Amino acid sequence: MRHPIEKYNQIQAEQLANFAPEEREFWARQFRIGNAAYCYQHQFNDVAGLTNHETANVPEDLVEWLEQHLASKQENRSANELLHIYFEEYLDGLPNEQVREGERTRGLEAAKRSWPFRRYVLERNDFGMDEFMRLNLSESDYAFYKWSSEPL
Repeated sequence: MRHPIEKYNQIQAEQLANFAPEEREFWARQFRIGNAAYCYQHQFNDVAGLTNHETANVPEDLVEWLEQHLASKQENRSANELLHIYFEEYLDGLPNEQVREGERTRGLEAAKRSWPFRRYVLERNDFGMDEFMRLNLSESDYAFYKWSSEPL
């Protein structure tokens, strides 16, 4: 997948030209997967109204996005209530106690700005990254992405 910003496609092409021939396919695949991941995150930014990364007010935009999404699902809880529930679920799913406590200490307001928590909110609301990657990568790139995403 190409990067949505042409400048980065040019940079990637220049970098690929500098790699040894036997390394080019590996790095080309890394760029395609990275570009798809960037597009997935950018999709969230579009959905949440985060078009200007420097001035976007992420916490409020995340709440607004969730409120709009809830209206279409007829959810009985407020967006703020759901974000608190999602935050607790997110914490429960973290890999170890040290990471969990670090995130808990930083709190929900900081989590609203973090890519992992935003991805969790997207996944909970049917904006899944795996499906996005499957639809936007070749079969072999997607298989590599899945393989490389597996825990060691």
